[in-house]
Amino acid sequence: MNRIFKNGSRTKIKPTIILLVQALFIFSNFALAQNDTITSNSIVWHKVESLTPTIVTLPNSYDPLHEHTLIIALHGFGSTAENFQRFSQPFTDAGFIYATPEAPYSYLRRDGTIGYEWFLYDISSYIMLERPASEIEKEAMRITTERQMGQVISDLKEKYNVGKIFFMGMSQGGIITYLTGIHHYDKIDGMIIFGSVVDKDWTGTDNIKMGNGVRTLVIQGINDEAVPLKFAEQSRDLLIDNDYNVSFKKFNGGHVVPENLLPFVIEWINQE
Repeated sequence: MNRIFKNGSRTKIKPTIILLVQALFIFSNFALAQNDTITSNSIVWHKVESLTPTIVTLPNSYDPLHEHTLIIALHGFGSTAENFQRFSQPFTDAGFIYATPEAPYSYLRRDGTIGYEWFLYDISSYIMLERPASEIEKEAMRITTERQMGQVISDLKEKYNVGKIFFMGMSQGGIITYLTGIHHYDKIDGMIIFGSVVDKDWTGTDNIKMGNGVRTLVIQGINDEAVPLKFAEQSRDLLIDNDYNVSFKKFNGGHVVPENLLPFVIEWINQE
């Protein structure tokens, strides 16, 4: 094929260019055809078995012939088990086993890296007590609490010589800690909550009163904007109304695990 320019000269158009133009034309029509069906897309969720890791740090004094207190620490939304290991040293120095399970659902963070979440959280509203939890959120909460946490407890007890068991959770991990204390009340001794909430509507068929033998420590930053103080207080009051033994401590800070208070947490754990 020749192309004539204004000065009367001719040049040949390469066949590869023609093929490229034709391919682009076909692709654009295909893309338009795909776009025509977007409005009919939907999502179907499936309950499937999966493998999730737990990172375990043993104290230097670990002796398989003697029982050791086990701390199962649940990271917050979008974080990782590896990241939550940074709090391990005060606990292992105290002779405890420190274990950080990975949450089951992956989450793409703004920096392009992958974090994890404990249930399918609608982040359009960060504070869950300001709105009813969706059915998907509640169902995912129950799956994580009843299946994953139950399996984590069982597997760690089988592998290590475990005495008392305490769950410790931050934010979304705190929600699962609350629900684990309520559901698996016969398997754990206490729960430590940082910057988190619980609502009776999230407990499914569990009778919240059944868990009131689980000691509870709630630590809350007074400047927490993700979970304002009033929501932590409401959660504390819900447990107290159901006869839980709750210790409540505020600190001058935000939505974080206050590392300076970890010795206080360990002292609380060691109380009879």
